[in-house]
Amino acid sequence: MIRRVVTAAAGVAMAAFVLTGCLGTSPEPTPTPTGVFASEEEAFAAAEETYRAYIDAVNARWADGRSEPDPQSFLVEDALEQDIFSANEMDQVGITVVGSSVVGVVSQVAADPATGEVVIRACLDSSATRVVNEVGEDVTLPDRDPTVLAEVHLEKLETELRIREIIGIASDAC
Repeated sequence: MIRRVVTAAAGVAMAAFVLTGCLGTSPEPTPTPTGVFASEEEAFAAAEETYRAYIDAVNARWADGRSEPDPQSFLVEDALEQDIFSANEMDQVGITVVGSSVVGVVSQVAADPATGEVVIRACLDSSATRVVNEVGEDVTLPDRDPTVLAEVHLEKLETELRIREIIGIASDAC
């Protein structure tokens, strides 16, 4: 009988050892990946803030060519390529912009909080700007519409939103 009790106790001990060894400690829960933004509202607010900061940087650069931040630091991909192209064209023909543009109403189009991609539309009023040539003459087109609705596509890169594309939609939509 003692033999049976010892064998049973050894069996229980062995089972406990095997189960403990196999099961180990409870695994740590894997954190659920979070999105770039907590909500669409947060994404839209960040997009509007970025676009307004970009326009402020453009206005400052028109006033002082060495101002910081560089407006191009807000741009990537198509928006950056288009800005570089436009700046080169303006330099070649000897024109500059003076004055300031103002961001008006901004509307929400689409946001993906998980990826950080956001689309907004913004009315941009450039009525206080003029295009001038090398001798300071106003060469602004007389029939230009100074207000335009722009669709702005942004994406999160590293820690900041960047403008990927700006599409002029219509001047009469604002």
